[in-house]
Amino acid sequence: MRVPRTVLALAAAGLVLVAFEPAADAAAANPSALVTELCAQLGQVLSDRTLSSAEQKQRFRAILDADFDFRVISRFVLGRYWQGSSDAFHREFAGVFEDYVIQSLSVRFADARGDSVRITGTLSESARSTIVSTMIAHPDGTSQPNVDWRIEDTPDGLRIADISVAGVSMAMTYREQIASVIDHDGGQVASVIPTLRAKIDHGKHDVASGDSPATVGAQ
Repeated sequence: MRVPRTVLALAAAGLVLVAFEPAADAAAANPSALVTELCAQLGQVLSDRTLSSAEQKQRFRAILDADFDFRVISRFVLGRYWQGSSDAFHREFAGVFEDYVIQSLSVRFADARGDSVRITGTLSESARSTIVSTMIAHPDGTSQPNVDWRIEDTPDGLRIADISVAGVSMAMTYREQIASVIDHDGGQVASVIPTLRAKIDHGKHDVASGDSPATVGAQ
């Protein structure tokens, strides 16, 4: 299924700047506060002109790694191929997939300067899952489709498990792309790791087709 080419670009924009900053301890217990604090932290990194590109990416990684549940996301995107794979493969895949996603999102942060995010509501899906809805506004006054954040209450605290733009799930998009790679290689699940590494090395962020960064999430 083809979706708007800006899906993950908008999600990244939703990560960048907010109009207010809550206390960090509030973010640990409140899904809305978690999203707000994450945006504020990334906004500070983005606006710090003293940082080199490498330093900026390193700080982005530390922030995203603290708030995203990459272990759960990587298991979801691997889908049916998770079963039957070794624990060693699971760990290796999770690490490479995290590198891939963080690089992909980091590339997009530079295009989100001046955007702002407003929380528009929350929806409790279950005792452990909450959807936080946000609206992205551009400096010219225009807005983009809502960005919804799925926040899970885990043993390690609140973690982000997915981002959806206009109903299109980031995690599901990656799942479809990775399944396409594995199916193309005759069901050889191990093939996805070198494919991801090659994309990281070449700065490409569409797993399935190798499109330019602007098309991430377009598959």
